[in-house]
Amino acid sequence: MPSHEENEMYMVKEAQRLRKSDPCAAMAWIITAKTLYPNAFNLQYEAYLLERDGQNYEEAAKCFSAIATNFQNQHTELWQEINSLTNALRNENETTPEHEFYVKMYKHLTPEVQHNIFMHTINHSADNLERIYIYILMFNKFPKSAITQAPRLLEMLAEGMKTEPDLYQRILVEEVLPMIQNKPPELSPNLACRLYTSSLEFYLRQIMDESDTADAWKNIFKVLMICGQMMGWEPFLPFSKHVNQNVYWEKLVDILSGSPAGSSQVLFYATTLFIYSLHGYIRNCKLKIEDAEVSHVLVEGFMEWSPEGDGSDVPSMEPPKFSLTTAISPELSKAFLHAAQCWQLLNTDQFQRDFSQLMLALPLAPWISRFLFDLAIYFGHRDEANKLLADMTTQSSLVQSLQILSLNLMQGSMTLQGFQCILKILSELPTTQGQLLENMSLKGHRHMVFLPLTRSALVQYCVGAIISRLSRKIFNLIKQRKSFNLRTLSTYIINIDLLEELSHIWNSQQEDNFELTSSPISSGTPTATTVAGGSQSRRIGTRGADKGARDEFRAITRQQIARCNENVITLLANFINQEHLMLAQHIFGISQPVETIVIK
Repeated sequence: MPSHEENEMYMVKEAQRLRKSDPCAAMAWIITAKTLYPNAFNLQYEAYLLERDGQNYEEAAKCFSAIATNFQNQHTELWQEINSLTNALRNENETTPEHEFYVKMYKHLTPEVQHNIFMHTINHSADNLERIYIYILMFNKFPKSAITQAPRLLEMLAEGMKTEPDLYQRILVEEVLPMIQNKPPELSPNLACRLYTSSLEFYLRQIMDESDTADAWKNIFKVLMICGQMMGWEPFLPFSKHVNQNVYWEKLVDILSGSPAGSSQVLFYATTLFIYSLHGYIRNCKLKIEDAEVSHVLVEGFMEWSPEGDGSDVPSMEPPKFSLTTAISPELSKAFLHAAQCWQLLNTDQFQRDFSQLMLALPLAPWISRFLFDLAIYFGHRDEANKLLADMTTQSSLVQSLQILSLNLMQGSMTLQGFQCILKILSELPTTQGQLLENMSLKGHRHMVFLPLTRSALVQYCVGAIISRLSRKIFNLIKQRKSFNLRTLSTYIINIDLLEELSHIWNSQQEDNFELTSSPISSGTPTATTVAGGSQSRRIGTRGADKGARDEFRAITRQQIARCNENVITLLANFINQEHLMLAQHIFGISQPVETIVIK
């Protein structure tokens, strides 16, 4: 006599044989078999397959519910069908008949069975990423399940970031956090901080790759808020590009005053505000000028010097000011100062270790390197700035020469090293012309200048550096000797106001001697060599000047006035380049070419 198992399998095989050709007969076999063996998986599963093949969504859902409820964890066939169902739900945009069946059948399952299917998949999947996607699917279908299940999902994401940070960070910030933002679960501080750091890293990569970064910062502040709720922190402020950064700083100071020493809350709020200010500073250091993107470099400004020696050139002990030389200067200075405030707070004993670890975990090395150098020159820490400059490898030679010149000026007066930098700068001038800047000098107060890398601004800065050194030496010599020899009038001086002033000196000075070296007017614009004392040049002066000398001076003046429309920036650059030996002789007492001198 056949056993129950043999009878059961016989009926199943008969149903399988007739399923395609005669579904009604197959169903008769199934109904009969289920009456005899109501607890047999094979019969229940065959009944489901019969309804599935017939596209009977509602009946198939009843059969599937019975199987999923009564035969969990026992049969490979059930697991495969659950896997097909969840895959279809994850890809709802597909339009295959099989996909359509699973999606429609799912809608006829009871909520309890639907939820159990997700949990069954999560518990029996060996793939971490697969489980994460099912969790996300379940949270979409059953939002309330996130309250209890989100911590486990977030732990899995944090674990996955150890091997594939880009992928798991994207899942975290784009799919998971938006689902739990209204009711964030409670997490351990370590996990919440790890998740925030990972989110920050993800968005910082976006910020470095994109020009419009407002959305990224909005999301960063949102994630900060979510993680703060997970740890029960006092809320920070939401992001708005229209909010003055002082408001954020004042909120941070308020939170700091009510927090214990070394508070993680202050650490993460201050770090976020630091990076936000730092990004604003780095981003605004580039500005479009004449259809070209022009960088700005923070350099030492010039102190006004008075020949009367009234002490106005003695630096104030107050922090340096920022000169408003360009339209972007106010934004740059505000962002820099806010970043500096946060940096100083975060490098106190209570935060320094944790902050340093955070900085190592984030892709900020190029920004930090630039900021620390600028911070050092702002505070006048020349030795530290020199060390940082040596470690900076991404700077162009033009920027590096400019920064060395700025450090040179920081010590009070330009040295030969600074003069060499001027020659290098003038040999690498950019094509963007730009404009001359105002407020390059201040009286009695050290100040910083955001210098745009344009031809005009760079030449202006180089000339200012030379004048700041020459003025202290030359004016004193003139006062002592009561004599002035101008060798290069007929080559370089073309400014009408200056020519008029020279004419006034020529015509009014009697006891002082004012000399210049002239060259024949007929020879056209003379070269530096001719002016320096060629055989065709001669000296004329105010002391005992005869009528011929006065006539010659007037002729030279007219010749120079005729050149008044020449490009002054080009003229100044040419003057420094062509007369650098003469300048070095007068300033530093050097008689050999500057290029041959090695500074150690």
